[in-house]
Amino acid sequence: MTQWDQFARDILQKIVDSIEIPESHYKAATERYRSLSDWLHRKESTIADDRPEVYPQGSFRLGTVIPPLNSDCGYDLDLVCEMRNVEKDEDSQANLKVRIGAEIHAYAKAHGMDKPEEGRRCWKLAYRGKPSFHIDSLPAIPEDEATKNTIAQAIRHQNEVDPSVAETAIAITDKTSDRYEAITDDWNMSNPAGFATWFEERMRSVALKRMETLVRDPVYAKVEDVPAYEWKTPLQIAVQLLKRHRDTMFAKEPDMAPISVIIATLAGRAYQGEVDLLDALDGISKRMAGLVRSQKPRIPNPSNPVEDFADKWNATKEAAFFRWVDQVQADIRTIRTGMQPDRLRRFLKTAFAVTASDEWIAAACAAMTPTVPAEPRRVTIAEAPGQWRDG
Repeated sequence: MTQWDQFARDILQKIVDSIEIPESHYKAATERYRSLSDWLHRKESTIADDRPEVYPQGSFRLGTVIPPLNSDCGYDLDLVCEMRNVEKDEDSQANLKVRIGAEIHAYAKAHGMDKPEEGRRCWKLAYRGKPSFHIDSLPAIPEDEATKNTIAQAIRHQNEVDPSVAETAIAITDKTSDRYEAITDDWNMSNPAGFATWFEERMRSVALKRMETLVRDPVYAKVEDVPAYEWKTPLQIAVQLLKRHRDTMFAKEPDMAPISVIIATLAGRAYQGEVDLLDALDGISKRMAGLVRSQKPRIPNPSNPVEDFADKWNATKEAAFFRWVDQVQADIRTIRTGMQPDRLRRFLKTAFAVTASDEWIAAACAAMTPTVPAEPRRVTIAEAPGQWRDG
């Protein structure tokens, strides 16, 4: 630890306060996907007998949501619409997607919403109002038992999570599949519920005190009822900070940005139970790069180790990932060495797209001891080689 660690913690807390979304947004998201679920189960629903189960996946499930850099863009809420009473030998991917899509179209019309858009895998639905949401509903059915057994065996070999998470594996629709129109057992596989189970296990011991407090208050009846967004562990917050840093760094080249599931996976693996946010973020950033395997799968899915989250990497995207990790480490070093007001203001803006008031900047810098030395004299170069970032 350096003499500036408290200063660094103050900076991190400022960033966290700026990017944390209100609890009301999580609750609004919950209300909206439950509203869709109720619609699919209503008496007139054409798919009610298929036992549709709607549940969140991704950052809303993990409690790692951050606001978009552009406030007009709204939040993305990823859902699974799993038809529990359908098997692979009963329906094609195309027909399943059409049947679910018909109900989503009817839901949108009944609620005065824009017509849903069909994506490669999902139906996209836009909610108006505040906060605005873009909801992607992924049609799916339960995986067959043979596939689940294969996944469970791979999980045992990887030894990261209990093999029982294979039971939540699902088969999903994909328009680019050669067998999209056919009734076949050749579907793409996913397991967002299993991934969430693994991620939650990585932080459960640290979260337990917070969860027990919420049960004692009482806000929830039992620990198992506490949603992940209420846990607020250093791992979750570190993932939020890393995602914000990523968004800021790649704002002009978003296609090069590491995807969120890679960040969550590597951060979860790198996390060693640190209870201090600065320690957690520092440790995670130093260990992440070393967790990328040299052989495929480069970044295996903990809930299905044969799936590679880095399967879309080419040389350019891989280089961008390691460049980003290096920048994260450099920026952590920067906040641990102290900054004068002007440099701190620039740092918050360029590294995390956070704007701090003059009063906060002055108070943060005044609290530093010993006094930070004056910055060196600046030299103006007539022909600058381009824009450089602090840190």
